[in-house]
Amino acid sequence: MKHIHTSYLGLQLTSPIVVASSPFTADIEGVRAAAEAGAGAVVLKSIFEEQIIGQSDHLSEFATSPFGDTDDYLQHYVGEDYRGRFLQLVTDAKAQTSIPIIASINCIGAGARWVDYANELGTAGADALEINLFTLATDRHTRSERIEEDYQYVVRRVCSAVKIPVSVKLPLRLTAPINVVDRMWGVGARGVVLYNRPFEPDVDIETLRFKPSNPYSEVVELRNSLRWIALCTRVMPQIDVAVSTGVHSGAEAVKALLCGARIVQVCTAIQRGGYGAISEMNRAIEAWGREHGFRTIEEFRGRVAEPADSDDLLLRTQYMRYFPKG
Repeated sequence: MKHIHTSYLGLQLTSPIVVASSPFTADIEGVRAAAEAGAGAVVLKSIFEEQIIGQSDHLSEFATSPFGDTDDYLQHYVGEDYRGRFLQLVTDAKAQTSIPIIASINCIGAGARWVDYANELGTAGADALEINLFTLATDRHTRSERIEEDYQYVVRRVCSAVKIPVSVKLPLRLTAPINVVDRMWGVGARGVVLYNRPFEPDVDIETLRFKPSNPYSEVVELRNSLRWIALCTRVMPQIDVAVSTGVHSGAEAVKALLCGARIVQVCTAIQRGGYGAISEMNRAIEAWGREHGFRTIEEFRGRVAEPADSDDLLLRTQYMRYFPKG
């Protein structure tokens, strides 16, 4: 295989392996390690609105000011400090590596603050922006359409304000994923990431309480994305599709590329094998391509997304064939 170059959001990448927004991209040392291992790009650790609010709430417990604006002041101060560190990371990453740097914002609100942050990340040197959206609907009166409209509103505001390309990391279990992707494209997004992996709590049957579950992905979780990567690639070839969750080796990366993904985002693979896992995936993709007679990724990307006899498996959602009655 001649090379494993690809493109994503108009950016040229030397590898389809991209380090996902995670602790592995939270500081300049991690970004440099990813670049040295052969990552095509990195998505920096997200700016989380919840963390700004949480830090200011914690500090406000110790505030003794008799004035009523203490909480507002603390939230502003903590937010400015938190944001400043992320902006510096963008600047340092651009100065010390040669790979594309994708900033990330975890939006739970649609306030003007997020538009300001997005603009500043671009000014600091970010090559693209990933918007991470997820709303947990606990109000029984909230319609799913309203949530999707809120997503659309946030993406429209950010895309209309920034000059860098924007991708949207979508949540799992959407009823009509292609419609949501079409909405994101319609308001300016150039790519989507399938999917945001939410925290799933477990239950401790001894303490009778919720407890944290394993935060790391498993290979089987890639199946949640493969069908929709292929269908999105077929129906909307104009939008770049990335996959996140379940890519632990070169084999999973090849599966996603065959379905039409332009990049794969990795995190758990690095947690288990270090940054060297990136180099191993690159070598595995190259070896697979040579073995199957492909010179570039574009010669096989999306191959299984094309209409073919295998559509029976792509479109099937029931198990009747495998679990016959009687």
